[in-house]
Amino acid sequence: MPTQGASITVQGGLDLVSSSHALFRTPGAATVLQNFESSTTGGYRRISGFEKLGTTSAVIPSGVSTDAMHGIIGYANGVVVAQGTNLYYSLDGTSYVQINKDTFTTGTGTVSISAGSPTVTGTATTFTVNFTAGDDIKIDGNFYKVLSIASNTSLTLDINADTSTTQNGLSYFIGGIAASSLAAATTIPRTNQTNLQFVNFESTGGSNGTLYFVDGVNKIGEFYIHDDGTYHFEELTRSSPIGCSLIERYTERIIVSGQTANPSLVYYSTRLKPYEFEGASAGFIDVGDIVTGIKVFRNSLIIFCKNSIYELTNLDSTPIIKSVTKNIGCVSGNSIQEIGGDLIFLAPDGLRTIAGTARIDDVELSSISRKILPLVNEIINNFANYTISSMVIRERSQYRLFYYRSGQAVSGQRGIIGTFKYNSEGIPAFEWSQTKGLPVKFCTSDVNNDGTEVLHHTDETGYVYKHDTGNSFDGANVVAEFQTPDMDYGDNGLRKSLYKVKTNIEPEGTQNDLLLRIRYDFESGEVPQPGNFAVGNLSSASLFGSAIFGTATFGATTLPSKSVLVTGSGFSNNFKFFSDDTNAPYSVNGMFVSFIAGGRR
Repeated sequence: MPTQGASITVQGGLDLVSSSHALFRTPGAATVLQNFESSTTGGYRRISGFEKLGTTSAVIPSGVSTDAMHGIIGYANGVVVAQGTNLYYSLDGTSYVQINKDTFTTGTGTVSISAGSPTVTGTATTFTVNFTAGDDIKIDGNFYKVLSIASNTSLTLDINADTSTTQNGLSYFIGGIAASSLAAATTIPRTNQTNLQFVNFESTGGSNGTLYFVDGVNKIGEFYIHDDGTYHFEELTRSSPIGCSLIERYTERIIVSGQTANPSLVYYSTRLKPYEFEGASAGFIDVGDIVTGIKVFRNSLIIFCKNSIYELTNLDSTPIIKSVTKNIGCVSGNSIQEIGGDLIFLAPDGLRTIAGTARIDDVELSSISRKILPLVNEIINNFANYTISSMVIRERSQYRLFYYRSGQAVSGQRGIIGTFKYNSEGIPAFEWSQTKGLPVKFCTSDVNNDGTEVLHHTDETGYVYKHDTGNSFDGANVVAEFQTPDMDYGDNGLRKSLYKVKTNIEPEGTQNDLLLRIRYDFESGEVPQPGNFAVGNLSSASLFGSAIFGTATFGATTLPSKSVLVTGSGFSNNFKFFSDDTNAPYSVNGMFVSFIAGGRR
């Protein structure tokens, strides 16, 4: 009989809902896509791994692995992480300094302030030596910013003093101490802190910006590293809301919400004064529903609630609050990310986006997770058992959501990857896959001061990890599987005897453990099923002047294709590529299947 062939382009991502008949028409989709990601340029790429920040010299921030992790953010080319009852900063993961410390040092002399006045008068003080505009000062337990310094004995605050009467002889404190002095400084306790949320107010605190953060229990925290290398930490005191769990930056303000006692209130600070919640342009809004997340979208603040979504604008004048929808809400604020010019979030019926249309002030909702609905339903139905976190990988137009279960084995920790791309018809869409064995409790994607994107995550081991790097899961194998739907090559009534599969696979290094499995007629037990086939050794090409010693092979082609001789026959079949190793990632782009037509049923 004459041989026939079929070319299969790998595309479409994970599809867990389409019927087997429908999947006949999309042979490049996947019914299993574990620890792969859809590439923006086509094909499925085995994901990179992760490794400890600090590698073999890594340490645990608190020194105690059983201290619970509460959150992480990239800052000042390093990371700030919350563990146990404290917060820590590290540049490289080899050492950490505890930063929730009293960083104010006592100045010489005494000061006098009057209620309702911004003027501070000193006696035997050296204001011109101690302060520059923008520095912090603490007077009688209240924190202020220095607006200007007139002399050694006179300075002006950025707001009027809070004191109700004129008070003389107050000791004043100067903010900022050297890292070497942090260990001896008094701890400012962060009791019962939970899931921390951070935002960088980049116009304050020098080149690193200023971190503001909430944890659902304590006062709003403020931390920055001065350009001179000194550290500053404080808790906001002047009428600042306490116990908020959500935070965002909008119109040069800090926005907070998520108080247990006032779950429908959204507070906003004075413009350009993120530490000030009692000024003339500060205030709050009651949206009438439990707020679950807040996120800037274009020129608006989107307020996600349990059963509704609102849009807030015009804070510089009279705030305008408009309803986006009263028919659906957001399950977890930790799921909200901006990608592809949209906001993606976890709703009660799946992952959705809020997309601004061409018409001004018009906002529409769209669902994007229909093809992975069983996975999403599992998250939603067991939401109380999971810690939800998410990130974007900007350079790959990728959204990652993780649902971490405390006490579960590492091998059972899971996540979802969505790659935003244009399909073959030019329509923007997400292609989905899932992760397994990647233990992510909290994660963060940030940009270093030099513009480099950096990714980190934590789990329950106490370590901080560099995310999406290396070839292993911190030394453990990466178990990757890609299975196609059953395909009938356009004729379900014709038996095909497969004899060769020519694969198009791009390795990023040496890969010699990749296997191919074929199952016929929906894995029927009545049909002989062959064993696994070795794809063979794959190596990325070494190009003179660009190859890295030990990772590429001279003489390899830039687009290697391997012909694999196979056996078996059936009316339909699927293919499964799988690897279980610490080799370099690789991309499966497609295959050409050769078969001999047999009898007809």
